[in-house]
Amino acid sequence: MKSKKVLFLIDTLNTGGAEKSLLDILPQFKTYIPIVCHVYKGEELKDKYMARGIQVYSLNIPPPYNFSKAIAGVTEVVRKCKPDIIHSSLFRSDIISRVVASRLKVPLINSLINNSYHPSRFRNAGFVMKLKLKGVQLIDALTAGKVDLFISNSEAIRHSNAKALGIPLEKIKVIYRGRNVQDFQNIPVSETELLKNELYIQHQTVILNVSRLLDRKGQIDLLHAFKIIRKDHTDTILLIAGDGPHRKLIEQAIADLELNEHVKLLGNRSDVPRLLSVADCFVFPSHYEGLPGALIEAMMAKVPIVASRIPENMECVDNTSATLHKPGDIQDLATAMSIALTSSEINNKVFNAYAQAMAKFDLQSIVEQYEKTYDDLLTCL
Repeated sequence: MKSKKVLFLIDTLNTGGAEKSLLDILPQFKTYIPIVCHVYKGEELKDKYMARGIQVYSLNIPPPYNFSKAIAGVTEVVRKCKPDIIHSSLFRSDIISRVVASRLKVPLINSLINNSYHPSRFRNAGFVMKLKLKGVQLIDALTAGKVDLFISNSEAIRHSNAKALGIPLEKIKVIYRGRNVQDFQNIPVSETELLKNELYIQHQTVILNVSRLLDRKGQIDLLHAFKIIRKDHTDTILLIAGDGPHRKLIEQAIADLELNEHVKLLGNRSDVPRLLSVADCFVFPSHYEGLPGALIEAMMAKVPIVASRIPENMECVDNTSATLHKPGDIQDLATAMSIALTSSEINNKVFNAYAQAMAKFDLQSIVEQYEKTYDDLLTCL
């Protein structure tokens, strides 16, 4: 019987990797009652949480920060629902949770889900942005001591954040993001054909990318590489599912490369399993990541994968399960895409990717790891 409660604190319930991952995990809890509180305005996924039986508190505080108001609102929620543990994700919620948990003496877990202080963020930033990033990092580091345990979604993130924030490695536990494999298997042929008709891709080879439209996700690299491979693969079309602040830059790049008729920006989608079912190749050219949930989904959907050779991706796939390329190298990416579309070894890689996904990312195993971690923390405190 469920008796203990965990309050999950998160910035918004808009569509994103952390939000979708929690939506998969929380309904599977067996011994803990999950409660969700989103601090700021943005609730695209709220109805889906509630439909799966998750209680949601919506503070809807105007962004970007309003920390004093946010702390007061979260304090009221904690006093009302009396959680045994607070578990937060993302920087703003982490800072709020550290203040509230410290004041109310509630055990606190923060999730490390992004490579927030990756060197490239500082290299690519202007002077003012560098100062802001350094300020954020300082605040993060100075308050990290208030956290009882960190859960990282990858070893790469564990080590990078430990170094950037001065957190002892033994205080960070790695639990991967899980996915329900059944969501990506046995998609009806009728659904696949319907989607092909909707997108007008009935007789084309489909390359798919699923991720937010951000500089670090490498979509500009992908567009340039796609332009190269179309010389030999004239029947290919590129689908990009996701949205984000770089949409206008990506639209401009599509126009500049004269790819308007061959690239479709699909925006945020709720039917990623269907999209994967029509894909002949999944491409994930990120420069750095947290743990790439979209890549895990492609592994479970048995789609040939091209991925950048970065530590976060390499915790999911290797040379036996994906065609890898040097991050940021457009020609190497184009070569990898061409290989994935033509190589006779692709079926072996697809099989290996699926086996690796089941060994590492099966949802039920992930849920069990979360609940055991909560038990262990409460026992130790």
